[in-house]
Amino acid sequence: MSAAPVTRPSLLLRLRDLEDEEAWCEFVRIYTPLVFAHCMGRGLQETDAADVAQEVMRVAARAMPGFQHDSQRGKFRGWLLQTTRHRLYKFLAQSQRAPQATSASTIQRLTDTDPSADEEQRWEAEHRQRLFEWAAEKARPEFQPATWDAFWLTAVESVAVKDAAGQTGISVGAVYIARSRVMARLRELIRTVTDDSYPILES
Repeated sequence: MSAAPVTRPSLLLRLRDLEDEEAWCEFVRIYTPLVFAHCMGRGLQETDAADVAQEVMRVAARAMPGFQHDSQRGKFRGWLLQTTRHRLYKFLAQSQRAPQATSASTIQRLTDTDPSADEEQRWEAEHRQRLFEWAAEKARPEFQPATWDAFWLTAVESVAVKDAAGQTGISVGAVYIARSRVMARLRELIRTVTDDSYPILES
């Protein structure tokens, strides 16, 4: 594994600076697929979902320079869900391409009300999965193939440690160490891009 990068300020704090191109590119790389997938799951076509996701990113570009972490006002991902819902239903109302049996009054109600518990749970799961995918993509080149495979087999594919050791050609003890090291790195990466922490994978 290569040396860990120098710790940098949280991505959300770095986004206060509109000139921080690296931070904004990372933000778009992480969150555009999340918003896009959410819109696709609500019945939009790919082109329309991409348009809504782009609009949400534009809203974020206007809002993030004034971002202040405040646990009493909720997490960033909650704000992003509300923004996504607003832009999604606004798009549906303007385009008159709402899903079947969704009336204009229903669209307005959905825009004006808080998300349901089910919708929040879906968003939470989507957000969690997207952060894991992003962190895994970033972390994988930092590890030897056997180390990464040992982690992936046991933590993601639920392969028994003994079987993973056989498949990767390393000892059982080394599998445990590999899994621990990779998961620690994933958590470290995720802490740099979100304003709170919660388990991406169980230990």
